Amino acid sequence: MRKHIRMLLTAAAALIVACSILVHPYGDVKHQASDAVLMNDAMVDTAVTKLVGKSCKNCHSEKTEWPWYSYVAPMSWLIEGDVYDARRHMNLSHWNEYDIDKKQALLSEIAVMVKNRKMPLPRYLVLHPEAKLSDADIDQIYQWTRNERRRLKTLASATPSTSSGASQ
Repeated sequence: MRKHIRMLLTAAAALIVACSILVHPYGDVKHQASDAVLMNDAMVDTAVTKLVGKSCKNCHSEKTEWPWYSYVAPMSWLIEGDVYDARRHMNLSHWNEYDIDKKQALLSEIAVMVKNRKMPLPRYLVLHPEAKLSDADIDQIYQWTRNERRRLKTLASATPSTSSGASQ
């Protein structure tokens, strides 16, 4: 009986390892990397850049730091799915590719999500408590989003053709 249980556990472990290596439902998310500066072409002070680095970049950029457990199924699928969805929604590594209207919309969303403590995701904070934002951090990000939206609005009114075109 013990022999059968060991064989079954060994087979299950081998299956998990094979799935971890071979199955990636969200594509090659882990190999999408960028050396681009986050939020390139935005006016961001050093303090906000640090906050974004500690609380946003792992999911919303191509500078993700993949922990060891992100290579083991089924956890790898959950993490890759979250990163895939986050980057699809807003990728800070490609900020300069968004038009002004899209940037303003994203900045509004950032403000609302951070202010309401919906970002970073509570389940992310369970494994990454260092990413938790204090009230002061939240206020700093909120103020930055307001100032950046104002700057973009001024920029758009100075050069109206810049904001035209399809949002990404």
